[in-house]
Amino acid sequence: MLYHALLLVSTLTVSFSFFLVYKVAVLEDDINKLRGDISNLKPHSKESPDGMMTGMSRTWERSKQVASLNSQQQRQTEKDSQTLCSSTASSLRMKREQAGCSGGTVVQQSFLQLSANTKEQPFVRGNVTVIPWIVALHQGEAISSTGDRIIIQQEGFFIVFGQVLFQSPGTIMGHIVRSRGTNQRSTELLRCLQEMPQTNCANTCHTGGMVKLEREDELELVIPDRPQAQVSMDADSTFFGIIRLN
Repeated sequence: MLYHALLLVSTLTVSFSFFLVYKVAVLEDDINKLRGDISNLKPHSKESPDGMMTGMSRTWERSKQVASLNSQQQRQTEKDSQTLCSSTASSLRMKREQAGCSGGTVVQQSFLQLSANTKEQPFVRGNVTVIPWIVALHQGEAISSTGDRIIIQQEGFFIVFGQVLFQSPGTIMGHIVRSRGTNQRSTELLRCLQEMPQTNCANTCHTGGMVKLEREDELELVIPDRPQAQVSMDADSTFFGIIRLN
């Protein structure tokens, strides 16, 4: 029994010795590899002060070149912008000078507004009631007026507008704007209707729109089929006008 125990201990001791020898050999091999890696890394990781200074100098030179290039580009952009502004201003001056030389005077936009004549009262003509007008505003040669009518002197597109403040109680009131050409045919351009209250009878009827008119067309604002129409003759309440667009 004792013999077997001693034999087992001897076997274990020999096995452990072989194991230690193997581990020592492996460690020596790892140490040798590590030394080789360290020796390979030393030339790359170690840099002389002169080399570092040379790299910094090159980086500084590249930074200076980039800054100089950006500055040149900025100056060129400002110069191009100034050139464009100067060219645009010169072009506008030339156009104004050409316009002045060709026409001699600046063409004004034509418009005309008539206001109710406070010194007169509406009158009946046939089946319509006519409001007497006076000229409130006038500019240009494309439009004129005569009596209670607007006369077109130059064809084109126009904005026509009219407003009447009615004071007739308890009925439907309204007005129309119509044109009459050289063929004497009447064309209704705009219409407005307004229901009047029984008390506090004051209601505004306003109409406006864009139309094309020919030379010598005549426009008038009339109140159809209301011979007893009561109308405010204040200039800010009842008016009739036209503006030429082209």
